Amino acid sequence: MHDLAARLARGEEAAFAELYDACADRLHHYLAVRLGSHDSASDVLQATFLRVVKSRKRFRHVENPVAYLFQIARNEAARLGKRRRANVGPLPFEDLFALAADAGENADDAEVIAAALARLSEDDRELVELKVFVELTFREIADVMGMPQGTVATRYRRALESLRPWLEKQMR
Repeated sequence: MHDLAARLARGEEAAFAELYDACADRLHHYLAVRLGSHDSASDVLQATFLRVVKSRKRFRHVENPVAYLFQIARNEAARLGKRRRANVGPLPFEDLFALAADAGENADDAEVIAAALARLSEDDRELVELKVFVELTFREIADVMGMPQGTVATRYRRALESLRPWLEKQMR
């Protein structure tokens, strides 16, 4: 990962392509859920990669380019929300269902996943999405969300435990 960061800092086009190929789909999915719109997610994804290119020298000090990319995207999404001066909420149930189905889940599982995520607080939901759908590590999530790694792991386990009785009931 450090090699990728160094290549990005030097401005190597192949490094940007590698980062994009490795993360764009997962990042778009994350942004669509966060922003409630596929179009807004596409806009923020583009703004994120523009910022990456413009601030490429900052990658000299980055240990994990993937986590740093998600942190930039999270900040860009917040900027979009401020510019629109709107309270951008989570996707409606139907859109969550579609996103889960797009991720390869069968229809029944997608419905249960969407309903389960809707039961979590916004912060816990984001944390679980980053872990389960985007497949970031606890360390990467900690970097993205600006929390200690131990806090992320604890909140993740608590969020899943809070859903366990409800999920068990749904699976009967």
